[in-house]
Amino acid sequence: MSRYAKINSQNIVENVIICEDANISMFDGAWIKITEDTNSAETGSVYVPEKQKFIEVQPPFESWTLNENTLKWESPAGPKPAHNYSWDEDSLSWIESEEAPIE
Repeated sequence: MSRYAKINSQNIVENVIICEDANISMFDGAWIKITEDTNSAETGSVYVPEKQKFIEVQPPFESWTLNENTLKWESPAGPKPAHNYSWDEDSLSWIESEEAPIE
């Protein structure tokens, strides 16, 4: 089973399903297989055909920027540290928390 994203004429993801590769042709529309190489996809993501990658929906933080090479959103403080860290937009930093992070 694989994950597939249905894109519309503007390359915006409308739906994501799990389907056997052999059965995806049964569905109408343009379906793109989601792999490690394509980045993750969710409803609202954008597919960039020239790069064969999805741009995920921007996190709810104005400070994050899109890396034009990887097409992934990045915090100004770099990658998220290991477990139990959440982003703090006020301090523009990762904050360790006692609770499970909200992402």
